[in-house]
Amino acid sequence: MELLAKLKIDNIYKAKDFTSKDGEVKAGKWKLQTMEQVETEQGMQMKLFDISVPEEVGLRYKDKIGDIVTIQVATYVNNGRVGFYGI
Repeated sequence: MELLAKLKIDNIYKAKDFTSKDGEVKAGKWKLQTMEQVETEQGMQMKLFDISVPEEVGLRYKDKIGDIVTIQVATYVNNGRVGFYGI
């Protein structure tokens, strides 16, 4: 199964490098940001979503701010909320 996200890139950036719990320095990931209208308990709201993507995807889309793109994603759950990351 393939899950695709079609989104407008509102921003893209590379996160800072970080140190893991075991002391290893890891390179920061590229993040695509998109604003989407979602339904909440308070009604419809605009929410900012960060989608981590592999470096080759980040580099491919770094000059595409404002464009609508389709990327392959996978999902995860954190504190009962579903999130996406690019693959």
